[in-house]
Parts: sequence; structure tokens; C-alpha cells
Amino acid sequence: MHSAPSRPFAPRAFLATLNFCASMLAACGGEKPAPIPDPPTVTLTVPQPNTAAPSLTVRIIVSGCDAVSRVDIYDRDTFLKSVAYTSGSMDFELEKNEIKYDRGLAVGLSLNARATCADGRANVSQPQAATFLPVAKVIKDPDPNGQVVTDFFIAEGSGTNVSFLGCGNPTTGSGTLYRVDSAGVVRNSVSMGIPCTTDTVITAVNKVSKKRWVWTPGIGAIAVDDNFVITGRTATTYAPERFSVMDDGDALVINGINVSRLNHTSTNGAFQWTHQSSWRPVGPAQQKGAQVVFPMARVPNEASPSLLELVVVTLDANTTGDKVPLVQEKAITQYQGDTSSPPPIALSADGRTIFLALAFANNQSRVQACSAEVAGCEGSALKWMSTTFPVPTNFLLPFYAGTRLAVIGTQRVWFLDTANGLVTNKGGTSVDASGQLRILQAQLGQPTSPEFYLLAGSGQGGALPVEIVAVDTAENGELFRYEVSSSLSCSVDDSGRLWMRVGNNLVQALTLPEYRAVKK
Repeated sequence: MHSAPSRPFAPRAFLATLNFCASMLAACGGEKPAPIPDPPTVTLTVPQPNTAAPSLTVRIIVSGCDAVSRVDIYDRDTFLKSVAYTSGSMDFELEKNEIKYDRGLAVGLSLNARATCADGRANVSQPQAATFLPVAKVIKDPDPNGQVVTDFFIAEGSGTNVSFLGCGNPTTGSGTLYRVDSAGVVRNSVSMGIPCTTDTVITAVNKVSKKRWVWTPGIGAIAVDDNFVITGRTATTYAPERFSVMDDGDALVINGINVSRLNHTSTNGAFQWTHQSSWRPVGPAQQKGAQVVFPMARVPNEASPSLLELVVVTLDANTTGDKVPLVQEKAITQYQGDTSSPPPIALSADGRTIFLALAFANNQSRVQACSAEVAGCEGSALKWMSTTFPVPTNFLLPFYAGTRLAVIGTQRVWFLDTANGLVTNKGGTSVDASGQLRILQAQLGQPTSPEFYLLAGSGQGGALPVEIVAVDTAENGELFRYEVSSSLSCSVDDSGRLWMRVGNNLVQALTLPEYRAVKK
């Protein structure tokens, strides 16, 4: 006989089954936790990634947030500023004092935006490259395709009275001189009767005549007053090769072996006097008190045609006639060369010293300074000999009230103290154009100022400069460099303020002390 199980046993088994099923339900079904939302999408772009302006515009878009609590802008890992972003695409300005210049001025930025949603989710944009040169202001032509100033220009006046002169070739094909104001409005223009080229030079206003000269090498020159009235010019058949301005505003011009004085009132191109040199001048003529001096290279011995002699010729500045004799000539030094390719030569502002760059083996060069008043560059007449430079010298340019001499190669520049010939560059290191660019022009500051600007470009097919390198003093070294994809040029106004044409726009730079203050 089997006994029946006790009653308490059955409920315990049933209860265990219920507990097991409950645990299985908890494991295999029922309510699941909410998925974690994706981070927001953050985008930062720079509408003008290479710009010279008072501020840099950045565009930010954040998506994937119900609300955005914070957006910060960084340059790499350096915090720049927080912006009040709300929604959609928004533009913000990075002011010039909000950008860090630890790596220098006008260097590459790598900007990113870091956004945080109200619920705490966050993300970072991809980096955006940008180049920014801080400046005081930018002037744009009302015509989107218009250019405020000509390709090359000079600034005159200062402050609110600044204006800009430039030479251009309009559709008529005749070279025209323009003056525009600080708003880019043309105030004066005159057809010059000679074409403009990238080599056209506009001189400063002469303090005595109150006129300036505009000359295009190999073509012609005009004298023009402040009202844009042409008062003097070269004859249509005369092609000036070298040009300088005398104290009273007259011009000293050279063509071939002829050196002439052209009055600023000569409307038919007649010269006050002409001197026919025995050999071709190798530098511009220069006034020295009541005299005119110029350098000439000759072959003293026809049996040795490669042995040349540098001579300084002196003329009477105030004489008249078609065949003016020389007053004296001083044979300074001899060198190996070719009369058709003279070495770089420059006279000091007072005409008492002549600088000569001589070529050496292995593409090296050296500069020597000689008295221009004593025959033979020996003894006390040899003022100094520079160090040897590792590149050929293409040009010598005195500046800073005659206390400095720029030794300019194809890509490199050294600055010498004219008192002793020592290199004054910071650390003795040359100031160079970037990459494969070539030095095309140099812009000086005021006559008594130490600043120096290099303009560099490809140098091919008449291409315009694309890079400027600014030096406030040789001893301080490079202040900034800025390169564009279009073209640029520059000038300084009467206060020494730098103005640049960057593409079609006209830009007023900050003062050099302002740049130096943030230069690390």
C-alpha cells in the first residue's frame, strides 16, 4: 500500500517552479535599458582660410543635440574662446587678440570646435587649416572684381590724409598714373604717354620742386606735380637705363655711355648737359654737392680684356652743353669680370664710399667698401671687406640713413653695418624667401628707419610677388612672413605705416611695434 505524499510537500514544489519561471522571465524578456545616443556631429570651416584681416571668420554647425550647452574653439590643443552657439550654421569672429601667436605671426593654424550637448554628450570637429595675418583694416573695391590700387603702388601722406599712386595700362593701352584715396575712390589720373610695366618706378616727391618722377626703364620718364600736371619728360626717342633724382628735383639719366641732366621743366626732353663717358657706367649717377659722380668699368689693358677697373667719374653738376668734360676720375680697384655683366655696385648716400660685390669660386661672393675719393682701394682707402657669402650677390642696397647695406642674393639677404662691414642679422642668419621663391623686390621704410621688406615670387614670366617678409630691424630678425596664392605688393606711407595690396584688396598693417609685441 502506498502512502500519499504529505500536503506540505506539493506547495513547496509548486512554489519552486514558480520561482524558477520568474527568474527565467526576468532573464529572457521584459523591459530593456534605453540605448546610449550617438555623440553630436560638429563641423568647423573657415570661409577664407588664408586671410589678412582684423579678425578671422569661422563657421560652426552642431547637429544631434536637442540643445547645445557649450562650444569652444581651439587651435590644436590651445583654447581660444567660447562662443554663444544656438543652432544651424553660425559665423563667429576670432579677433586678432584672441589668437595665440606662439609659433609666430601669419603661421598655420589648425582650428577645431568642441561642442557639448545639454545632456552631456560631446564631440570635436575635424581640424581646419588656416593662415591669418592680423591687420588694422581692409579696403575693398565696390566692384567684386575690382582692384583698389594698381599692381604696384606707393603710399603718400598718412592717417586720414593717406592716398595711393599707381601706374596702370587701361584699355586705351596708354600708361596712366592714378591717385586713389583711402576709400579706393580715384581722385586724379593722367595719361603719361609711356607704358607701365612691373619695372616702372614712382619716386618720392622732391622737397624743392614738389614733383615726382615716373620712369619705366628702357622706355621713358615724366615729371608730374601734385595736381597731376606733367611738367617734364624724356624725348620719345630716349630710353633711360638708369635714373636718379637731384636735390632740386632734376633727373640724372643714363643711356649707353651718355650721362645727362634732365630738368623737371623740360617738356621736350632737352638736356641741360650730357657727358659722353669713355666706357659704360655700371651704376646710377648721383649728386654730390655741386658735383655728380657715377661708377664706370673699363678695360685698362686690351691684352687682358677680363681684367676690369672700377672707376668713379666726377662731373660738374651745374654746367651746360652737349659734351661736358669730366672733372676727374679715380681708379678704385681692379677685378676679374665682363664689361657686359658688371658686378653689383652701390654708392653711399654722400657719394664718398663705393660698395662692390665680387664673385668667387663655388658661387660665393664678398663685398668690399672703398673710398670713392682716393685712387686705389688699399690702406686706409680700403674701409672693410665683408665675410664670404655662400651665394652670388645680385644687388646692393644702402638704407637706414646709410648705416646698413643689404646684400641681396636670389633667395637670401644679409645686412651689413656700413661702418665696419659686419653682418648684423640676428644670429648671423640670412633672411630668406620661402621654398623655391626668388626675391623680386625690396621695399624700404622711411630714409632714417631700419625696417626692410622682401617681396618674393616665382620670377617666371613676369609673375608678381606672392610673399612678403618683414624685418623691423636687422638685429631683431624676421618679424613676419605672409604668402598668398594670388599676388601682393606693398608700400609705406609718410608715417612709416605698411600698406599692402593683397589680391584685389588694400590692407593697412598694424604698426611694427604691435607685431613685435606679440612675436615670441
